[in-house]
Amino acid sequence: MIKGYSEVPENWGIIAPYVNRGSLVQGIFLSKKCFFYDTCSFRYHANLKEQDAEKILEYIRQQDGIIVITRCIFMELASQSHSLEESYVRYVKKIADYGIALYVVYEEELQDIMESCFASRQQVNNYLIWAIRMVNHPVSTIAKTLLEDEGLRNIVEEKSKNTQDFYTRFFSGVRNNKESGDNLGEELLAVCLHVLAKLPEEEGKFCVITDDKGAAGKIDASFRRVNRRYRGKRVILFSTPKLVQALFNEGIAAGAEELLPILHAGNNGIIKILGAEIYDIDNREITLDCAEAARKIVEKKIHIAL
Repeated sequence: MIKGYSEVPENWGIIAPYVNRGSLVQGIFLSKKCFFYDTCSFRYHANLKEQDAEKILEYIRQQDGIIVITRCIFMELASQSHSLEESYVRYVKKIADYGIALYVVYEEELQDIMESCFASRQQVNNYLIWAIRMVNHPVSTIAKTLLEDEGLRNIVEEKSKNTQDFYTRFFSGVRNNKESGDNLGEELLAVCLHVLAKLPEEEGKFCVITDDKGAAGKIDASFRRVNRRYRGKRVILFSTPKLVQALFNEGIAAGAEELLPILHAGNNGIIKILGAEIYDIDNREITLDCAEAARKIVEKKIHIAL
């Protein structure tokens, strides 16, 4: 791991009382929705005005949802200074104040979740093996890690499938190779979702909040590569504009003036969405200024897919 990243930020003690309250395994199974934050969206939402951020949290609370941030995403949030910015700390506290469970988890903790449903270690390991294969590509931190660790590579090649520490060995090894500017947070998030999608849970339980179109495309493409019979449960991808449409549809935000500040998050007033306007047959990429997007949402003249 290069010097710019740390698994535990220096100001972890400030947020420690607000995260990881209770069992992650129970939190996953008792909640109706599980929202995974990507780096960019967490940054955008953490810098919203309080009344605007609260609308997003109200939606998650009404969905009986929990929030999960994987360790690699957390590393990216603290990358520059080894500490979480003040706005991030405030947002973490706000999430807790809203009564929403927030878990900051090491990716390898997925093993505990999977073992609570599947008795066979080989089966549990198999789900991770296939997830790695679907997400990995030749030029990636995952590929580099497998190249450097023959034992880990042998597991992925199914030469040794019953290894007890496979999850820890893989995820910790890849995190240690994280480099500046890579997409490792999103790649590991896609791996985690591939594994979790095999749980006997309802469709759409697992959601990703991301405004990185490239990351969303990679996550979606990695699922499409799997034969439908083996794909598992569907995962829902939320961009901030898609969340904004959900806020309006659920009556949490009443008009365009309430939608507009959230639509402005992380952009210069122009947004690109994947969706369909009233006369479109299929989804397409649409570029709109935020005011026009807010108006079309209120007038129900647009459907935002991402």
